[in-house]
Amino acid sequence: MNFHIKIPTDSDGFCSLECPHCRERFKVSSVDIDAEDTIELFCPSCGLNDEKSDFISKDIIEHAEILALNYATQELFNAFKKTNNKRSGFGISFDMKKPIQQQPKLLKEDEKLEKLELYCCDKVIKINIDHKVSNVYCPFCGVN
Repeated sequence: MNFHIKIPTDSDGFCSLECPHCRERFKVSSVDIDAEDTIELFCPSCGLNDEKSDFISKDIIEHAEILALNYATQELFNAFKKTNNKRSGFGISFDMKKPIQQQPKLLKEDEKLEKLELYCCDKVIKINIDHKVSNVYCPFCGVN
């Protein structure tokens, strides 16, 4: 089964990412991250690269896991709710109760990161202001 989970963006259309190596958070445009030619990303802080899916933050992964668990639980309930009866002669009863759905954490975007224009790839990212004065690596090509 497939279902889509919407990841929120900030007011400028940027989504949060987190480096799997140094755990620094940064943002890229949702259009840029969804582009077919974006296969891997470089961390703007440490410069290490990985597949773009490895940059999804733990908050988003936990949110997706709870949604998937709720979906699977509901599907199991729907499949077995027809068996909510007693089988006569065997002394067996089966009673399926409506599952309790877990509430996922609210995903919200902070607006504290500053925009930085990258001339190498003609893109804009958002990073922590402290990193703006030091070396910044382009998330798309890795140029420092």
